[in-house]
Amino acid sequence: MLVDIDLSKYAEYSEIRNMVNEKSDFETEVIEYFQNLQNGILGDKLPFYSAQQKIGFRRKEITVLAGVNGHGKSLILGQIALDIVDKGSKILMASLEMPPVSTLARMTKQATGVNIPTKQQINEFMKWKLDQFYLFNHVGSLESWQVISLCRYAALELKVSHVIIDSLTKCTRGETDYDGQKDFMNQLCEVAKEMNIHVFLVHHVRKGNDETETANKFDLKGSGSISDLVDNVIIIARNVKKERETEINGIADNTIPDAALIVSKQRHGDWNGTIRLWYDKKSQQFIENFNQPVVQYLR
Repeated sequence: MLVDIDLSKYAEYSEIRNMVNEKSDFETEVIEYFQNLQNGILGDKLPFYSAQQKIGFRRKEITVLAGVNGHGKSLILGQIALDIVDKGSKILMASLEMPPVSTLARMTKQATGVNIPTKQQINEFMKWKLDQFYLFNHVGSLESWQVISLCRYAALELKVSHVIIDSLTKCTRGETDYDGQKDFMNQLCEVAKEMNIHVFLVHHVRKGNDETETANKFDLKGSGSISDLVDNVIIIARNVKKERETEINGIADNTIPDAALIVSKQRHGDWNGTIRLWYDKKSQQFIENFNQPVVQYLR
């Protein structure tokens, strides 16, 4: 039975009584949880075979994708978005740092696998999964309430399962606005649960003493609440050391990866670690081996 609680002191929280349950009330959900584990990780996945059972992008959760400027945050997120849409989910992308034409140009390369797509290929991509991928046509800052409203609109009217916000710096008032960042992250977590969606949030990390240093979740710019409140933190890091050596030698050592995708936090998963990636310049896709063929999405 429930413990007798004097709820009068919590009068301003009208729903608090309905939030207190016996543990047996959750029996069905716990059984389903373990049944799902036998079938593999829930949620949409990264577009890399080796990561299929390492991390999933589940509804009601937030994933921060972070990295140093120029290390490929938006680029790899475009590839992730393509793959999620290809598997049947719906996405709204709010790329607040560059216009839709720039976002779509890069994604067209990734979808077609070529550097300069033909007019026909561009036309095919624009028609591909037409009712599953949406873009928010706005470059510049948004107020926190506008971002939350956009998430609700996307879920209620477009029926999307994933919303991409690129990036956090366009939704708060600066790196030192810790209270504002915390409030916004709390609101974002709540709307993800309320609307049963997954939110990807792009963010920046502090530069170390050397650009070859690998960042972790503690290097996110701004409030510590950002990494504390979200469910997953993933960091993309270019192999700057390899790039410099390639410039000197004129030949790339392809036994060494071009980038690393680091899962630094996964609240509802058992795996944290690094996924080694190579970069195909022609298609702008990241791949798991330097001689691996790129994915052809327009098949």
